[in-house]
Amino acid sequence: MTTTELSLTALNVADLDRAVRFYVDALGFTEGDRFSAGEFDAAIVRAGAGGLELMLPTGESAGRSREHGQMFGKLVLSVDDVEARVASAAGHGGEVVMPATEVARFGMIIGMVRDPDGYLVEMTQRLRHQNGPDEH
Repeated sequence: MTTTELSLTALNVADLDRAVRFYVDALGFTEGDRFSAGEFDAAIVRAGAGGLELMLPTGESAGRSREHGQMFGKLVLSVDDVEARVASAAGHGGEVVMPATEVARFGMIIGMVRDPDGYLVEMTQRLRHQNGPDEH
């Protein structure tokens, strides 16, 4: 049996530089290659083994009406500090949808923002449980 690994998710954006700065500066992605491929210009940003291909339509497809953020559910990122990432995203043009909130049922802190193109980004952080002297 072969394995499958998700490499990239592609998102259409309205401003390529703005989108790269948001994901790199606000959310901690690293910037990779930039390239043109006929109908679009693109930039790759990575978080761990996976990443995003941020695509700016050019040529004939550039004039098409797009409803940014309406057809895609959300990106989910595991981060070390949800509160700090939500604040960073807000400072870089993101809209806070849900501040860092402890969700005990899932043992996580969760926060959500919309990026400058309207895509929903959920950030999760596992709660750290500290054992007291009476706990095993």
